[in-house]
Amino acid sequence: MSTNQDNKWEELLALSASTFAGESAPPYGFMTRTLAQLRQEQQEDRQVGWLCWRAIFASLGALVVAASVTISVHNYSNRGDDMEPGIGRFIQVENIQVS
Repeated sequence: MSTNQDNKWEELLALSASTFAGESAPPYGFMTRTLAQLRQEQQEDRQVGWLCWRAIFASLGALVVAASVTISVHNYSNRGDDMEPGIGRFIQVENIQVS
């Protein structure tokens, strides 16, 4: 009985194969091409979205680094401590009149 049913299914598949012949040959059918293009566009949209988010986070990271460097340089210059202690005295000597 199962061979009889298998034969029927094979006959039905053989009869319907001509309907889907355009979908299985390399210049694929309209629906297959359309679905493939839609799937590819969706994948590209996802990739561009992730790329945009990564660029935003990288920009924010660079901004945080630049701000922290600026603040640390500003705080270091306002501290009044020089790397070499003699420089402060050298600048004060400049105000003395020499005749």
